[in-house]
Amino acid sequence: MIKLLLTMLLAALLARHTRAISCGGCVDLDEMNFDKTIVRFPYALVKLDIAFPYGEKHEAFAEFSKAAHKVTDELLVATVGIKDYGELENKALGERYKVDEKQFPGIFLFKGNLDDYIQFPAHLDVTLDNLKSFVSSNTALYIGRDGCLKQFNDALKNYANKEDAEQLALIQEMQPQLQQLSKPDDQQHAKVYLLYMQKINEHGYGFVEEETKRLLRLKAGKVTATKKVELQHKLNILEAFRVHKLTKTRPEKAKAEL
Repeated sequence: MIKLLLTMLLAALLARHTRAISCGGCVDLDEMNFDKTIVRFPYALVKLDIAFPYGEKHEAFAEFSKAAHKVTDELLVATVGIKDYGELENKALGERYKVDEKQFPGIFLFKGNLDDYIQFPAHLDVTLDNLKSFVSSNTALYIGRDGCLKQFNDALKNYANKEDAEQLALIQEMQPQLQQLSKPDDQQHAKVYLLYMQKINEHGYGFVEEETKRLLRLKAGKVTATKKVELQHKLNILEAFRVHKLTKTRPEKAKAEL
């Protein structure tokens, strides 16, 4: 019986350890390399946590790491495992930033040096979207929804409420942006933005809802994994066109030919 219990305990510890290391792209930091590594990057997002973290918050941080690596080389995403047993590894880092088992995880955004940092707000849930917003709001980086482009999202604020002539002028203004993009995926996403800009100009804000329904129907159907990713990117791009309040009063044009 004792042997069985020990075997079960070892299996649980191994499973926990496996979950802990499943943070793709994350760099493990410790008391020896922390300072030297942080200053090598324009920005660093660091999570101080238990030695073998798991659960929704750790999974969200891991997802953020994957998203960040797709769009920038200027952000270090790292973890520090703090032990409250044995040799108390990295406990000094926890004390330096006033993080212990009661506050885990503590997430800090460093801006090129050890003295310039911001802590992730305690009142916010540690989610993928909140981490993206936290970094994008406090740096020159943009880590938005997959498929989205910062220059287009910025330009499209309140697009649906602009007069037709303003919308057409903005389409003309953004078209050269397509040629300036170097990555094929970004170029394809820019084409989707421009297409949706044209469709909303022609058919009104109703196009956003109709296209959303159409894409969700397709995504729920029998499509390949690659196609599902493409459809999700389009859904993400559509979100850039939503407005909290529609103030444009002209009659909606005919529904888009989907």
